[in-house]
Amino acid sequence: MDLRTSRRPSLATPNTLRRRRALLTGAAVALIAAGVLLRLLIVLLPGNRLNPRWGGVGDAPAYALLARNIATGKGYAYAGFPTAYRAPVYPLLLAAAMKFGAHAFEAIRLAQFLAGLVVAYLCGAVAGRLFGKEAKIGAVILALFFPTLAIVTGEILTEAIAALCSATFFYLLVLFLKRPSWNILVWLCVCVGVGTLTHFNMALLGIVLLVAVLFGQTVLPRWRAAAITVCLSAVVISPWIVRNYRVFGEHLLLSTESGPAAVMGVLTPEGRALPGDSERLRKALGWVPPADFETNAPTRARLGGEADLNRAAWGAAFKLWKQTGWTLIPLSLKKLGYFWLSTDQLSDTGSFKPTVRMARAAGVVAYWALLALGIAGWFLLRRTTPRVAGIFLFYAVLVTILHLPFNMNTRLRMPFIDPLIAVLAGIALSTLLAKFVRPNAPSPTANANI
Repeated sequence: MDLRTSRRPSLATPNTLRRRRALLTGAAVALIAAGVLLRLLIVLLPGNRLNPRWGGVGDAPAYALLARNIATGKGYAYAGFPTAYRAPVYPLLLAAAMKFGAHAFEAIRLAQFLAGLVVAYLCGAVAGRLFGKEAKIGAVILALFFPTLAIVTGEILTEAIAALCSATFFYLLVLFLKRPSWNILVWLCVCVGVGTLTHFNMALLGIVLLVAVLFGQTVLPRWRAAAITVCLSAVVISPWIVRNYRVFGEHLLLSTESGPAAVMGVLTPEGRALPGDSERLRKALGWVPPADFETNAPTRARLGGEADLNRAAWGAAFKLWKQTGWTLIPLSLKKLGYFWLSTDQLSDTGSFKPTVRMARAAGVVAYWALLALGIAGWFLLRRTTPRVAGIFLFYAVLVTILHLPFNMNTRLRMPFIDPLIAVLAGIALSTLLAKFVRPNAPSPTANANI
């Protein structure tokens, strides 16, 4: 007998196995219900306040002001000056919510609550397709309680909707890798376009899709599929591009955010309003992005058009990179810590109440545990479906590299990475729980269709 493949018989009796399964099933149902209740409390407690008591001010006032300008017929603009700093989907949704009058913010939070539940379901669906029913349930539970995915449902910010775009992309991508079809490819292109119009940097989803089309195993003609990916995604984005050409001329394609973000990547790498940040930005640019132009005040007229400001900011960014030199390396390492380890939530938080700081620290520790589970889940996935694991790794590396020139923080990571961590952590958790139910059960095998 080959001792390498022999297994000791499980000491658990059938009754013990049934009790363990019943215990896990009951716990799963209770946790899912608790997770939904937690999400509901997060969206109900702020009422119709713009900012919940546990959060800072952030970008919520800028989104609210832009939405009011749209809703009152002043256009996609501040003080009459067209803007392309914010992607259009969320301000338009917020403007639509303002039809509810005094309940506008409650309405958008309810929509984000529903979006969050869909994100949790999609995380489970992806994990289930890759690793079975237990992974599906584990990923749903972890996504419901994932600190960042939960808390953004109560914020007037884009991240809840952006997370829905990325979770939908992962689900469709796994379907496409399992069984390529033109229908799924079309929906993936739509997802890339809508994601880009929700969060401009989600245009990188198109790069991931192109890699999957060109280098994955597919029954579709590769170059024809690649051409359709580029063209159809561009068609979805084209109304915004046409609008920008009409109001800004040939000087702008997609966004005016990139130049200021590159400057902030050197001077304010955490992307947060800390003491002294405004002075550093004003010294480098002569104005403070985005606060100085996201206003209806008469002072807005002094700055001129956003396309010119964006171009000037890129010039300032190149100058800062040259001046900073080799110290960009330790700066980049700090930004990686902000992005991947959420250290931005542990430092420079003195402006928050002690209870809020403690809650943020607890959320970071919980995230570290989920990240560790996610890494373990990726290694399990690599053993069973290496092609999908490789694309997920490429995605994570691409997201990281493309953000390095700009400011990096937890909020920027959340819609891109956290749904994927929930998927991978669900895989790892299901494997651990399988060992609890049947200690000597064999590990899951690869899905032959992926």
